[in-house]
Amino acid sequence: MKMKSAAERVVACLLAVSLAAAPLPGWADQSRDQAVPKPVNKGAAVQPAGPPMPLEKAIAIAREKVPVPADLDVFNSDYHEYGGKGRWNLHWKSSKPPESSMHAAINAVTGEVESVHLYKGMIQGTYYKGLPAFSRDQCLEIARKEGSRLLPDKFSSTVLAPREEWRPPVVLRDREYPIIYDFYFKRTFRGIQVADQGINIGVNAETGEVVRFDCNWDLEAGLQSPEGRISPEQARKIFVEKSGFELTYFLPHRGDPDTPGELKLVYRLKPPGRFVLNALTGEVLDQAVDIFFGDLGGGGGEPMYSRMAEAKLAPAESRAVRETRDLISADRAQEIAQQLVEIPREYTATGRNLERQYAVPGSRLWTFFFSDSEKKKSIRVSLDARTGGLISFNKDERFDFADYYKEPQVKINQEEAGKIAWDLVKKLQPVRSGQVELRKSEPEIGPWVKLGRPVPRAYTFHYARMVGGIVYPENGFRVRVSSSDGEVLSYNMTWWDTEFPKPDGVIGAGRANDIFLAEHPLTLEYGRGHRRYVPEMDAPPAYYLVYRPSGSSTLMLDAFTGREIDYSGEPVVRKGKQPFTDTAGHPAEDDIMLLAGEGIVTGDGGKFRPDDPATVAEVLAMLVKAYSGRGPYYPLDKGKDDPWYKQVVESALAKGILDKDFTFDPESGLNRLQLARLGMNAGGWGKLARISRIFRLEAADAGSIPAEYRGYVAAAVGMDLLPLENGKFNPGGGVTRAEAAIFLVKLLKH
Repeated sequence: MKMKSAAERVVACLLAVSLAAAPLPGWADQSRDQAVPKPVNKGAAVQPAGPPMPLEKAIAIAREKVPVPADLDVFNSDYHEYGGKGRWNLHWKSSKPPESSMHAAINAVTGEVESVHLYKGMIQGTYYKGLPAFSRDQCLEIARKEGSRLLPDKFSSTVLAPREEWRPPVVLRDREYPIIYDFYFKRTFRGIQVADQGINIGVNAETGEVVRFDCNWDLEAGLQSPEGRISPEQARKIFVEKSGFELTYFLPHRGDPDTPGELKLVYRLKPPGRFVLNALTGEVLDQAVDIFFGDLGGGGGEPMYSRMAEAKLAPAESRAVRETRDLISADRAQEIAQQLVEIPREYTATGRNLERQYAVPGSRLWTFFFSDSEKKKSIRVSLDARTGGLISFNKDERFDFADYYKEPQVKINQEEAGKIAWDLVKKLQPVRSGQVELRKSEPEIGPWVKLGRPVPRAYTFHYARMVGGIVYPENGFRVRVSSSDGEVLSYNMTWWDTEFPKPDGVIGAGRANDIFLAEHPLTLEYGRGHRRYVPEMDAPPAYYLVYRPSGSSTLMLDAFTGREIDYSGEPVVRKGKQPFTDTAGHPAEDDIMLLAGEGIVTGDGGKFRPDDPATVAEVLAMLVKAYSGRGPYYPLDKGKDDPWYKQVVESALAKGILDKDFTFDPESGLNRLQLARLGMNAGGWGKLARISRIFRLEAADAGSIPAEYRGYVAAAVGMDLLPLENGKFNPGGGVTRAEAAIFLVKLLKH
């Protein structure tokens, strides 16, 4: 490092004194070795370069745009600048409990409010209860109003982006924190949406306050002109020809891997499972560019002891015990593992587990771990615990990063590696190898890659199982082969011997494509992409103009009905899009839509049937869903011939919504007397309501109400859940589905 001259040291001292005396905010620490700027004129006072906007102006803007709560009496600030862009970060907080705070970021050049975060603490022991004061739609209107007020120019160039919540907020139980609805308004450029840019606004549904406001807007993103793009018709043609749907087998995901649902025939997008098309070149980008949109113990034992223990076990426990009786012993399985997979002499066994294999219901695996003396290399081997057949092995090397970043010495190309992989599959599984086809092969590229020279460390090959010409992607073989010496680094077989449904009556792939594109049309969007195999420092992410299906493309279609289903095999119901055709203008419309938006009620063939009599089972289903937030909701196993409401009734009993003295017919109509009792139980007041002598019921027909129901009815009337009709309660009066919805919304607000 070059030593500073005496004159430079004097200037540095003067500058330090000047900075200390200047009435400017604190700066980030400067490096001691940073060159000190020289004054323009020797005799002139040294003036430090400051932010383009003084702090007091930033505070004034913040207070004008976003009023600061009076109780936030502690303040501090900091200033950040990067790439020529600066912003003031302003922080307020309360000095007294409950702790509250607000943070605001002000663009130091434009004066725009870039972000606001407001947090209000709650007094310990207080809770929010029932439905929030503002609905989701009301919060959306608040968000629109505030977005237009804070950033009118930018907000006018946004569209509300539908966004699936990872876990919808629970609004139907007591909660320590307020419900906050977030809305994302995505930026558009020439009418086309831009990924990762826009304005996010969070609204407190309890108070109607905006508590989050974040703007991400890059005017220098280099968005390509949309002129010259291919037409939607051309994009659709490419989708059908190069991607589109294929008929596959699929096993729905269940809570218990040993009690799976039945295999289904579904249509899924062909690999890689999504479609992103360069709208200017017609290139399918998934192969070269990653595009981001910012929107996936064994055997033996004493027979007598086993019989004695089983007599005391629950049915599920007894089943598990029976399943482990036919397993080979751990010692014998380890012997087989060491015969099937070469374990170096210096390796020792370090562990063994009895496990299940994913996607193979009822499977049991013995898995063994071997490691070298230095614990730098290990081998894992898994066998079928019943047959001793090899299921998988993996040779893992615990590398250090210095070695990992070195460029591999490639001596085996992809074609040669593929032959090695296929020879191993045929050797280990001569019969099953004839029932698969090569689904995908790809090189393993890592951080050692050079610009324009993708050097693979290994190759992975996926052979998918074929059943009657239909692919079952989750079954088959995966083999990974080293590019330096051709060694097989890992092998895995997934194979479930079961009955496969016949494809008789399935819709065609063309029809599946039409259904999918009708619901998810190909839309233009700017996506942020990064070229694979190119270091980011050499090729930073750029924006691409692309066509892609709107909404989620990681879905499946039932091959017989064409309806969208999720990974549990259930129909997809999108929040906020309830296809009720018979509720418009109905007095209960708002309440029905509110419950529908929370997933508490669903339609039947596109209809809600608001004026139909409500059955006991239907109302129980509403109450169970509404109050699942008060505790876990564990539906019990449903037998093949069980009615749909079996799980509902069992859950209602477990939650106390149904009490043991309540007699009913699930499929019969519900009366007002029963509704009062179920509602009080669901709300947690059932124990009190049973003490009938403490309640006074002022109704003309009070004498017709059984004594054991008097407390339930008096509470329901007093809380205005079931108001009197002409001075009478009318206990035997029927309840419509719309009336049940109105009752439930009132109940949830208490």
